[in-house]
Amino acid sequence: MKKAIIIGALALGALFSSAQSVQEGLTYTPQDIFGTARFRALSGAMGSLGGDLSAIGVNPAGSTVFANNYVSLSLNVFNQDADTDYFGSTSNDGSTDVTINQVGGVLVFEGNNESGVTKFSLGINYDALRNYDTRLFFNGVSDTSISQYFLNNANGITLDNLQLQNGETVSGLYRFLGENVGFDAQQAFLGYEAFIINAVDDTDPNNIDYVSNTGNGPYNQTYFEDSNGYQNKTSFNGALEIDNKFSLGLNVNIHYLFNEKFTRATENSNGNVSRTRFDNVLRTDGSGVSFQLGTIAKVTKQFRLGLSYESPTWYTIEDNLVQEIEASGANINAIVAPRVENLFAPYDLRLPGSWTASASYVFGKKGLISLDYGIRDYTNMKFSPENDFIFSQNNQFISNNLDTATTLRIGGEYRVKNWSLRGGYRMIDSPYKDKSIMDDLTGYSLGLGYSWEIQF
Repeated sequence: MKKAIIIGALALGALFSSAQSVQEGLTYTPQDIFGTARFRALSGAMGSLGGDLSAIGVNPAGSTVFANNYVSLSLNVFNQDADTDYFGSTSNDGSTDVTINQVGGVLVFEGNNESGVTKFSLGINYDALRNYDTRLFFNGVSDTSISQYFLNNANGITLDNLQLQNGETVSGLYRFLGENVGFDAQQAFLGYEAFIINAVDDTDPNNIDYVSNTGNGPYNQTYFEDSNGYQNKTSFNGALEIDNKFSLGLNVNIHYLFNEKFTRATENSNGNVSRTRFDNVLRTDGSGVSFQLGTIAKVTKQFRLGLSYESPTWYTIEDNLVQEIEASGANINAIVAPRVENLFAPYDLRLPGSWTASASYVFGKKGLISLDYGIRDYTNMKFSPENDFIFSQNNQFISNNLDTATTLRIGGEYRVKNWSLRGGYRMIDSPYKDKSIMDDLTGYSLGLGYSWEIQF
């Protein structure tokens, strides 16, 4: 279950912005536990255990732990229940999905003892990293109008940029502003054309001052968000075992993300414009690449140590946006629907890499306990091109506000004949220096498994 506390007038700066923000970058850095049932039940604490296709996503050396060729497919039932509190008004919404968590296989080959390579493996595995299917709804009474969003964007925009000329269409001017003046001018045009804001001097084409037309409040507001999408990783794995004691592995990872978000904000007020509806459809597509190196050492038959490095993930991301606004009131009935798809220039996003140290102890066929400790420096996140004003601001924010964060995962398994009782715990530090922005994440897991053959 997710619980959200929404503050501010529809959190305007966040809800209507593009996906090119630091918060979105943090969203693309996976924190959820997906994958096989065993991997999830142990909270992902399998860096030195191996023998699981999702575990090779933590330490690629783990594919040599398989005794034989292996194929697996895992499904997931994802439920999200969102409770919101907006100026004291509570609402609830949610969704349920069935998705493929993991699918892959590994081929295991016997080595040559004379060369020292006792085993080697080749594998491919698909893992889900994040599910963006969410629904969110809230309503309440605010003292700040939706018009403030359009006033903020209109600041400094001359009136002649917002007025339709003879023979000019809404679509044509909206497109022109986006290509030649900027996104803020497009937003100002929507607000002006829908009569939500007025020019202080509507006879002066050089006017840059605007006022609200939605009254003095209070403002009854609603917000609805319906998001659909996913983030996944396909790993091409190769590993070898040396002298039955040491394993070395490499993953080359292909990443993909997709998210389509529909938002609708409405407002009822006491101004000349008494009702407003503002719709946005934002689509984000991205692809990236990363690699991982890992090693596992069998210190004794029962005790194992592991160490792995995950490189930064280099993404190229594209956003596009479609908008529509409707306003009505005293002698006002306006629908502004440019039917123009804003195609933002592709940008690059580097997500920070990480190190993970692991240890595990196997109690014969009775069970095991495993621990992973990871570290990730979020100040290494970077948007580019750096000469873009928004991206330079993002990078400065990252430098000033993000920090190095650690992750602790602990998992255990106890076997009763062919049944396995599993549990896990994980703690992920907030990437922010100020934890009032985002606090640490704590999670627990439980699982029950049945196997026809016991192997470690």
